[in-house]
Amino acid sequence: GYWNGEIWNRRRNGEIFPEWLSVSSVRDADGRITHLVGTFSDISERLNAQAQIDTLAFYDPLTHLPNRRLLLDRLEQALHTSTRHARKSALLFVDLDNFKTLNDTQGHHQGDLLLTQVAQRLKNSIRDGDTVARLGSDEFVVVLENLSEDDMEAATQAEAVGEQVLAAFVPGFTLDNGVHHSTPSLGITLFGGEALESSEQPLKRAELAMFQAKAAGRNTWRFFDAHMQAEVSARAALEADLREAVHVQQFLLHYQPQVVGAGRITGVEALVRWQHPLRGGVSPAEFIPLAEESSLILPIGQWVLETACAQLAAWSHQPVLSELTMAVNVSAR
Repeated sequence: GYWNGEIWNRRRNGEIFPEWLSVSSVRDADGRITHLVGTFSDISERLNAQAQIDTLAFYDPLTHLPNRRLLLDRLEQALHTSTRHARKSALLFVDLDNFKTLNDTQGHHQGDLLLTQVAQRLKNSIRDGDTVARLGSDEFVVVLENLSEDDMEAATQAEAVGEQVLAAFVPGFTLDNGVHHSTPSLGITLFGGEALESSEQPLKRAELAMFQAKAAGRNTWRFFDAHMQAEVSARAALEADLREAVHVQQFLLHYQPQVVGAGRITGVEALVRWQHPLRGGVSPAEFIPLAEESSLILPIGQWVLETACAQLAAWSHQPVLSELTMAVNVSAR
């Protein structure tokens, strides 16, 4: 015989507003419901006030990013979610280099202008669904969820976001006194998996890695795991060399014979090899997966096809080789 709750209603001018509605039933002498009586109150101001309180409690008033409190809550949720599937997550700890110098020499207002622009560039550097928060002063944190199940691949994905963050700082920042150039130091750590940890633990690891980035000369990133750092750095160096190899054509084609019977050659398979001037011969098992992931397999594949076809055309003029067929592997990409 009674109900109350929060509903949306519409004013005579068409404006929609929230109201608190209570409905009571009115019965006659025989107990039958004859009327429903509704009373309501406009709760717009109360909800607006609650929204402002929530904003002050969970968001940084300067940058409008989630604050430390909301960050820890979202991080806690990400940690619990990660125990239910095998996908990794990552945390990036971003600290501005020499921020105190700007505050001391040009004033806190200029520092605030820089922080608001940094916040916007960080938001533009992450994927939908990821979180960027202001931890305090000149410290920001980025939480990347739903990365690969493989540690190395997840680390590479986190590194790619780290590179985007570094690139976002390259253009100057506009302050009242002109253009200001700022750089960040980044610490990266992975988290997630079967073992549940507190939200403070990834933060501590990422912060330690950030200090390593500072010690390495600033304007760079470091992984908390030294072994992973070495692997990712080596991978980055290999990718840089691979791009150079495509540019200067350091590749060779080897031809594996296909034989029948007592050794009669009926065709060949074209196999690409990379002869690096310093690394020597680089195994295809090492560079082909990297080429696939970085899309360098497309120009490499084009070169392989053109070179193989040219070789087959040359062999067609030699009677002993003119009947050979050639197989060339093509990337699914």
